Amino acid sequence: MGKGPGLYTDIGKKARDLLYKDHNSDQKFSITTHSPAGVAITSTGTKKGDSLFGDVSLQLKQKNITTDLKVSTDSTVSGQEKNSKS
Repeated sequence: MGKGPGLYTDIGKKARDLLYKDHNSDQKFSITTHSPAGVAITSTGTKKGDSLFGDVSLQLKQKNITTDLKVSTDSTVSGQEKNSKS
């Protein structure tokens, strides 16, 4: 006697695996704005499942000095200053 069709839930699982398995479904955004005074602000965010991650970056250019500052949602603060003499 032959085997009948599989359970409906098995068919649904196979369809979901085909559509979603091994595919990145994170939601991401990035917004950058610049001012005439030499300030650039970038905001980025990522949603992975129920978790949200993000950071804000600030870049200030004054004469020949560039200062970078970054703050993230995991309480990490980093900064760097560069002197770019011509």
